[in-house]
Amino acid sequence: MALFSVLVILACLHVDSVRSAIGSTEVNCGSGSNVALGRVEEGFEGDIEIITNISPDVRLVLEPYRCSICLQYLELVYSDGDSTATVRTIKPLDLEEIKPSADALYYSVSCVRGAKNIRSLYVLDINDNPPIFQTNSYTGTVSDGTPVGWVCQRVKAIDKDATTENKRVTYSMLPPVPEHFGVRYNPQYDAADIELIKPVNYNDVKKYVFMVEAKDIGGLRDTTTVTLTIEDFDNLNPYFDHCLYKASIEENQVGLFSDITPEPIKAQDGDTGINEPVVYSITSVIPNEYQNSFEIDRNTGVISVTAALDREQTGQIAIVIQATQQNDASKTADAVVLVTIVDVTDNPPKIDQGVHSSHLA
Repeated sequence: MALFSVLVILACLHVDSVRSAIGSTEVNCGSGSNVALGRVEEGFEGDIEIITNISPDVRLVLEPYRCSICLQYLELVYSDGDSTATVRTIKPLDLEEIKPSADALYYSVSCVRGAKNIRSLYVLDINDNPPIFQTNSYTGTVSDGTPVGWVCQRVKAIDKDATTENKRVTYSMLPPVPEHFGVRYNPQYDAADIELIKPVNYNDVKKYVFMVEAKDIGGLRDTTTVTLTIEDFDNLNPYFDHCLYKASIEENQVGLFSDITPEPIKAQDGDTGINEPVVYSITSVIPNEYQNSFEIDRNTGVISVTAALDREQTGQIAIVIQATQQNDASKTADAVVLVTIVDVTDNPPKIDQGVHSSHLA
């Protein structure tokens, strides 16, 4: 009775193993066979087929067929003289590795000195690969004269899943999102373009750093960092630090002013990132008759008096100066220097000889 129970248990175990296999087949060593075993999701591990009713005089071997790497996943559990054999996996099936070689898992259970018995098993893709950016950071430069719509950078993530649906990637920018940039999918390159959607200004922000996320249909994702450095564009005029300067000099003196306020004359390029040099000139003097009484150093902006000035003739003179960008004469800035002539005692007192009196005691 005990022996009978053991036999029943062994029989049940054999039936379960057959049911757990994808297919149960027989081999034909005369004419061969071609059996499609069905479909299975990638990642499958276990018995693929159970081969039954093997004649004692038959020897079986596992051989490749139409697939150069398929046997890397399989083994044949069989010894000469066995009436059954099992083809099973030795590692999980991976469609991303199989698909470049064949559209299915192909192999042959071949009879030694006999026919081949071809098998095919179609492996279904599952979403088991996240999109991965080609690099974890991207860098680029953007001029502050760049027009809206310009592609400032292109980023790309690759999803290794086999089917189009599972490998489709969507891109987005993670908060905080800079208001000057947006992301748009580019089907031509299967990538994401970082576009300028609002003009940038070098004088406001010199660098933008933000994150871009790539996500597939199953929510698997990756991120990359984008750094865009803003370059100055030569579009601004030079400027003086002040629009009005005040200076003074004693009458009848030539040379430099004794003082100038609020600070020495200086102009600079409005494009601070470029900072082209400027040259100085005098455009007009009011009153006009003093036009030739002053000169300005074209490189430093220092003004000199070249002809003595008389306080009795005028007390103040206005000098209009101009700074011009050295490589672009159309870019200029103007300022006024108000010069005060300081009076000195240069005329002795006069005695009127026409009226006098005397008194004798």
